[in-house]
Amino acid sequence: MCTAIKIDYEYGCVLGRTMDYEYPLNYNVIYLPKNYNFCNDLMGNPLYSKYRTLGICFENRDPLKDGINEHGLMGITNAFSGFNLYSNRIKPGKINISSLDYFTYALANYRSVEELVEDLPNIHISTKDYKGENVISPDFHFMFADSSKRCIILEPKRGNLVLYENPYDVMTNSPAFKSHVRRLNQLIDLDNIEKFNSAKNLPGGYDPVSRFIKAFYLTKMHVKPNNYKEALSYSYNILTTMALPNGFIRNEKYNYNTYTRYICVYDSKNKILTVRSDTNPKVYKLGFEDIEDKDKRQAFFLDTEFQMEKLK
Repeated sequence: MCTAIKIDYEYGCVLGRTMDYEYPLNYNVIYLPKNYNFCNDLMGNPLYSKYRTLGICFENRDPLKDGINEHGLMGITNAFSGFNLYSNRIKPGKINISSLDYFTYALANYRSVEELVEDLPNIHISTKDYKGENVISPDFHFMFADSSKRCIILEPKRGNLVLYENPYDVMTNSPAFKSHVRRLNQLIDLDNIEKFNSAKNLPGGYDPVSRFIKAFYLTKMHVKPNNYKEALSYSYNILTTMALPNGFIRNEKYNYNTYTRYICVYDSKNKILTVRSDTNPKVYKLGFEDIEDKDKRQAFFLDTEFQMEKLK
C-alpha cells in the first residue's frame, strides 16, 4: 500500500514515497560505504558495493527499501502481489540474486538509470539458491530515477524483470503498470488534462488504481518548483494526501493496522535523503557530506515523538 512520485525541477528531480505496511516493524536510515559486503548472491558469493549509498531499511538490516547513491541514482521498492512472478531456479552466467537484495545491489553498483538498464540482461532474480533451497524473495517491483530525469519501472513477469519507461512519474502497487496506464487513459484525456474536473471526478479511494490516478494528477498539475527545496516541499504536500492514518485500514491477518509509517523524498542533484515519520512532522535530512566516517556502515534513527517549536 505504498505510493511513489517523481517531481522535476531545472537541475534535477526528487523521488519520494509513502511507506505503508501492515505489521509492527521498526525502520531507520543507514549509510553503506564503498566495498561493503551487503549480501551474498544465490551462488553463495559475496557482493560488494562500488558506490556509497543512503537509504531506509527495516530493523537496521542491510536490504534497503528506498535510497540514493553518491551519483544521484534514486529508487524505491513497492509490494507487487502476484503468482510465480520470479523464477524458482538460478541461471548460469547471470548475477543470481533475490528480490530482497536486488534493490540494494542496483544502488550500490550503478551510477545512473542508463547503466542499470544496460546491465539488466545480466540480472536474474530467483526464489531459490544454487542448492534449490528457498530464499526470501518478496513480490517487489521497482522505480528508479536520476538527475537526467529519466524514470523507469522494473516489474516481474514470467520469471523476468520487464522494463517500462515511466513518463507518468508515479508507482503504486498491483495491478501491472500497463493496467494502471490503461485505466488512467480511460478516466483522463492526457492531451487535455486541465479540462478534467478533478474536484468531482478524481478517485478518492486508497486502492492502488485510485492512488495511481490521484498521484499522477496531483504531480502533473502541481505548480512547477523553481528549485530543489520547492520540489521537496511539493512532494511532501502531495504524498501527505496519499498517506493512510493509523486505524483507517484494519489488517485481520496480522491483527494490526495498515498505515503510513514514514514519508521520504530524495534529491538527485544534492544527493540527499529526507524523511518524516507519521508521528513527528519534522523533516530530517542526511547527505553524504554529513557522514564523518565514510568507510563504516552507520545507522541513524528518527525522533518519532511529536515536536513543536515556539514562534519567535
